[in-house]
Amino acid sequence: MSQQDAFGEAVFFFEGNDISVEMHYTEFEALLNQSATMQPLAASVARGAYVVIGTGLAVRGLVCFLLRFDENGRADQSFSVPLRHLVTHAGPGPDVGCGAIRLASRAQCSVSWHAMNLWEPEGEGESHPLRVIQRAAWRNKIGLKILPADGIADMPMPMHPPKRVEPELRLSKAVKRSLSAPADQKIDQAFGDEGRISLTQLIQQHNQSIDSLTRKYRTDLEQQQQIYLDQIRGCRDEIQRLKGLLRHEQNRNRRLQQLLRGEVGP
Repeated sequence: MSQQDAFGEAVFFFEGNDISVEMHYTEFEALLNQSATMQPLAASVARGAYVVIGTGLAVRGLVCFLLRFDENGRADQSFSVPLRHLVTHAGPGPDVGCGAIRLASRAQCSVSWHAMNLWEPEGEGESHPLRVIQRAAWRNKIGLKILPADGIADMPMPMHPPKRVEPELRLSKAVKRSLSAPADQKIDQAFGDEGRISLTQLIQQHNQSIDSLTRKYRTDLEQQQQIYLDQIRGCRDEIQRLKGLLRHEQNRNRRLQQLLRGEVGP
């Protein structure tokens, strides 16, 4: 990608077939950091779209993700979908008015275990979610300014295969600037002052990261399953209690009818 390429980042949330909330990516980060809330999305699992917008407000790539909000409008703290990574490695999508885009969705996700946190855009004609997103980008209600890319400068948005990675990699200054201070320290420790690392070290660190995420999701899944099982058992107990009350009321009603007919004494 040349230095002349320019991109902006936005996040849209759907309500039905229409977009109900539009925001800058920095505002979305504030939601994830619990620094802000979103009352219109409270107590829901919202369909969101992370959108990379290029020159002419043309959608260049997007990720269709799901995000849970609690009753106070706070975003799920465990949300960990790597939106920028997924759009960078997304497969080709349809042409929504300005050429083919890159698309990451439930049916097309480069990282399989994140597919469950994505949704599939479906529809016909102008009501198709992707066309709705492009129209929202053209309206640009949030006043998005398309500037030369920095944090997303490494996105291979042109539709051609990525270049082969050489055995030795070097971190760009732009990437280092985009990291937080604690992350900078870790990078310096792992990569050294020159920003170099061997391919073997990189693969090992990547595998360790995957193992850590896998364990985390497995633990979260087991905990959620246990919660569901407890809820099911509680519902079964409540059903049995209600059945007992129903039988009692039926017997009481039957005896009252017999008393009215004089079939039994009081």
